[in-house]
Amino acid sequence: MRIEEQQRLLSILKTGFDQGGGEVYGDGIVRSPLSDFTCPDLLAEERRVFFRETPLFMGLSTDLPDNGTYWADSQTGLPILMTRDEDGEFHAFANTCRHRGAQVVPDGRGKTPRFSCPFHAWTYSSRGNLIAVNREQRFGAIEKSRFSLIELPAAERHGMLWVKPTPGGAINVDECLGGLEDDMAHWDLPAHAYAASQVVPANANWKLAVDTFGENYHFDVLHRKTLANDIRGNLQTHDIFGRNYRMVFALVQRFEQLGEATPNLNEWPFRSMTLSVYFIYPNTIFLVDAAAVDVVRIFPDGDNPGRSRTAHSFYITERARRHFAGHLFEERFEGFNAVVQKEDYNMAASTQRSADAGIQAEVLFGRNEPALLHYHNMHRSGLGRPLLEAQASAG
Repeated sequence: MRIEEQQRLLSILKTGFDQGGGEVYGDGIVRSPLSDFTCPDLLAEERRVFFRETPLFMGLSTDLPDNGTYWADSQTGLPILMTRDEDGEFHAFANTCRHRGAQVVPDGRGKTPRFSCPFHAWTYSSRGNLIAVNREQRFGAIEKSRFSLIELPAAERHGMLWVKPTPGGAINVDECLGGLEDDMAHWDLPAHAYAASQVVPANANWKLAVDTFGENYHFDVLHRKTLANDIRGNLQTHDIFGRNYRMVFALVQRFEQLGEATPNLNEWPFRSMTLSVYFIYPNTIFLVDAAAVDVVRIFPDGDNPGRSRTAHSFYITERARRHFAGHLFEERFEGFNAVVQKEDYNMAASTQRSADAGIQAEVLFGRNEPALLHYHNMHRSGLGRPLLEAQASAG
């Protein structure tokens, strides 16, 4: 993100901060059918298109910090093994043994030059090559080169790791980012070390979980004792990048302090004054604050449209690591869960109950909630469904 763009965004936020409210970006009110959160057939199509056929933002390069490190992850529904080989190249494979299909590496992270299946000890290299068959003379001779781990399209750029959970083809990262390349390069993501991760369940459709990150209209109400103390509600920027979306929020204390002490907006430190919130199509929320970044990947949980899980990882700068010492992980998760799990996802679960009960057919997205319309129309576009349209009034 260039300095000119930072200043443009700070100017929008300062004006809204001074006037007690930001711009309204939507064209009208939008009706969104609640059946989108309850239909098993729709969920099956979403799982195929979004979580098998679409490149997914998995995490940062520092998930694999050294040559010979690996990360095994099953959140997409397909066990995936990601490795950094001895030459530093990033690879991704289906984490299934070519002998009997067992998961070769348990979910988690580590460092090793080879992987041995726990079922029969077939062994693979960090490049996915089958290098040893246990008691091969008794099993029978095979051509090992034909039984490497199944490689998945993978790409690494701007410190971001991308994987498509279906073999074949390649990943065009520029196309995936849709114009966010400058932002991602600006954040210097390789300088953010992997810190910790957690999985947060929700009794709500995965799209409802994504929606909770899509506006701050609710901050002064739902988060009045939590986030509203730190972030100005009803104030955000609005920018679309292809299928992705960016909002920037204003940190209350920093805007109050610098607004008086430093009148020249060009001297304001963008990152320490804002929270940048990105939607990375199709399922990831990417958060940037002064000390860290969070990658929040949201998935359906099995075949139940009313269940989802959130794989949350955060990454910190070296300065933040020194400052917070050993307490950062617990504090970060405690703060995240107090807001997202106990407040946002609790509300999403109540919406899910209404959807399941069939008491009403639709919900509304307001003019001040433009990201919600964007999320849903991008998902609809990905499935070839009709787009939602704004109306002048609710009618």
